[in-house]
Amino acid sequence: MAQDQQTIELTEDDWVQLTNADVTAITFQVLKHKAFIRFTTDATKPTEAHGILYEENDGELNKSISDLTSLTGADRVWAKPASPKVTLIYVDHA
Repeated sequence: MAQDQQTIELTEDDWVQLTNADVTAITFQVLKHKAFIRFTTDATKPTEAHGILYEENDGELNKSISDLTSLTGADRVWAKPASPKVTLIYVDHA
């Protein structure tokens, strides 16, 4: 499970929760390779195959979740590798 101020390793073609609780804002950066990002209103894993594509070195700095998605009540953030390569994401949230 992801934690505050941690680097998360994505190794499988599966969604990993970047948040470890309900959040209102998040900071993250893709450190290695590419990742899809999705948002949910609870801890239920997304079922979609893709999300917003973030390239290496892309991310968000202390952004409100409501600024990143139009999903009403979104409070969880998920990531999935966009290629079969090991992907690293730094995450911090409030």
